[in-house]
Amino acid sequence: MPLTQPKTDLAYLRNEKAKAEQKLRSCQKREKILERRMSELNRRESVHRLCTRAGMLESFLVCPGELTNDQVMELLKISFRQPEVVLALAKMVYDVHEHSNVPSPL
Repeated sequence: MPLTQPKTDLAYLRNEKAKAEQKLRSCQKREKILERRMSELNRRESVHRLCTRAGMLESFLVCPGELTNDQVMELLKISFRQPEVVLALAKMVYDVHEHSNVPSPL
């Protein structure tokens, strides 16, 4: 009766190592693909948020196309220094963090 070769045979181990290395390369490639997709989705989400909020801002401006970026920035600085705006913003941030159980940055 012939004996089966043990799984510690050098050729077998080299073959298993090669298979594992190939699988590792494949998984690393897949990881890079997924990271790029996540980056793209995050960028799209960010662009969408920025465009939406810019549209909201422009809906409150009179003749927004005639104002310079510096003028809009000055208007925002003045607006966000108002005590009631500062308090409202702090409350909104606090409420968001309370609902998501994340420590508040304030």
